[in-house]
Amino acid sequence: MILFTAKNSYEAKKNTVAGEIIFSDYAPASKIDSKTAVINTGGWQSWNPGFEIMSGKKQPNLGSVIKGWNRYLVFPESLFKASKNIVLSQFVCYLRNDDFYLVLVSCGSFEENILPPVQFVIDRKRGSAKIELADKGKSWKEGDVQAKIEVFTAESFFECKKKLSSLFGDSHFKKISALGKNPAGWESWYNHYSKIDEKLIQKDLESLSATKNIISTGDWTSKIFQIDDGWEKGLGNWEIDEKRFPAGLAPLAAKIEDAGYIPGLWIAPFIIDLRSPVATEHPDWLLRDEKGHLIPSGYNPLWGSNGIFYCLDLSLDDVLDFVDGVILRAVNEWGFRYLKLDFLYAGMFYGNFKNKGSAYEWYERAVSRLTSHSKTPDGKDVFFLGCGAPFEMSYKHFPLCRIGCDTLEHWENKLLKLINWNGRNSAYLNIKDTLGHAMWNRIIFANDPDVLFIRDENCSLTKNQKMVIAAVASIFGSQIMYSDDPSASNSENEIKLTEEILDFMKKFKNEDFAVQIISEDVYKIFTESKSYSGTIRLDGENAKITLNDGGN
Repeated sequence: MILFTAKNSYEAKKNTVAGEIIFSDYAPASKIDSKTAVINTGGWQSWNPGFEIMSGKKQPNLGSVIKGWNRYLVFPESLFKASKNIVLSQFVCYLRNDDFYLVLVSCGSFEENILPPVQFVIDRKRGSAKIELADKGKSWKEGDVQAKIEVFTAESFFECKKKLSSLFGDSHFKKISALGKNPAGWESWYNHYSKIDEKLIQKDLESLSATKNIISTGDWTSKIFQIDDGWEKGLGNWEIDEKRFPAGLAPLAAKIEDAGYIPGLWIAPFIIDLRSPVATEHPDWLLRDEKGHLIPSGYNPLWGSNGIFYCLDLSLDDVLDFVDGVILRAVNEWGFRYLKLDFLYAGMFYGNFKNKGSAYEWYERAVSRLTSHSKTPDGKDVFFLGCGAPFEMSYKHFPLCRIGCDTLEHWENKLLKLINWNGRNSAYLNIKDTLGHAMWNRIIFANDPDVLFIRDENCSLTKNQKMVIAAVASIFGSQIMYSDDPSASNSENEIKLTEEILDFMKKFKNEDFAVQIISEDVYKIFTESKSYSGTIRLDGENAKITLNDGGN
């Protein structure tokens, strides 16, 4: 373990560069060459492009022509920009030449007193990584440990994974153990988006059990039914929209439970619309910069004044009581036991906190409290899914976590691709992220790869593309989610595809797969047992997964 310590006492006015790691000190030059290595960037938060980058390729652009999106993906307050020579990686990343891995892991989150998250600023030419800390506002004393970095090498994907498993342990997975090893469920977002109401959700619940679909016919250890965005009056106004849900949510959660599902609900606790009563009644609760300007946390044309939404000052006890109260009401009053907490990255923005300090310390305090509600009043287990979550700060609190950008019922989001927004919703990018985080599955996170698609209606994905999505989710993910309209899932095509997907999952459920990029949109996959090997192609209409008997 490499320790980086403060050389003097100071308050970090900008991010600290704590030191540098020289790769040749840990791996022989004959094994690792940073100029030619494939680099896996790990990723700052769920929606970051976090996959292997080949030599000569610049990592995907993290900015956008829409300024409101420029804070989504970047390491907070970063001093560095990516280039063909500079690669920005976070938390857990590696350099790979053929089957030799040099792995860098920030271990500050392992500590009882959490250290700031780390960005590895990898210099291909120099063969090194600077250690940048997201510690703005933190007061350090001389000799304080600022970062703990584990560096190790491995001769294969599976050796690398085993060493990560030894490093991380498995105690954080106890929070979700009651879901079993094979949870699955239905969620409302990718069929209805925010246009939901009581009658529609009840119809979906009834149809899910009454029709042959992947949730009703699959062999799952637990089943979830999750209501996504659209139930609430607004961001920060976490009251039930009585026009859409006149009977409230408690009777609906009870019906979900009675039908044999775990009731789930979407909440974005750290972001707020300026039009919400909380914003108008408590303007001091909103995070501002040193000049008094509000800190924007993102852009969505359907949300906020002019599409911009903001974040709360998590250093305030009143704010923490407010967001915790939302969770308690969802669990204790309404009866939801699976809470998808979204846009969590907003809790890591630095601002002029009323109680001073750094963003990472206030984020840690907030998520520790929110996720402490592990039981309902009658003793049932409560589970949390992290989304848009800063990985390093979240894995202990959200062992079940989205590990990629939002998917889509189309292979590509052509408009957002045109403007080169790499946090876009896209089936293609979502699969790349899942492949990039394959090594993390059941080691760091129980990977949530987002939903798969089977439907024909309102979906342009080909059968092969749907099969690739389902296959990647099943062999590199820990949760299968489905969002189609179950009342319209009885076409011959859909029934046949459902059977093929379930057969695939059954055949390979006991195999441990490795994945390595071999060209821009082609990956090789192979099992540790050497029983199967094949390729995954992601090149649009040619997308396909091929698996043959016989390992790598």
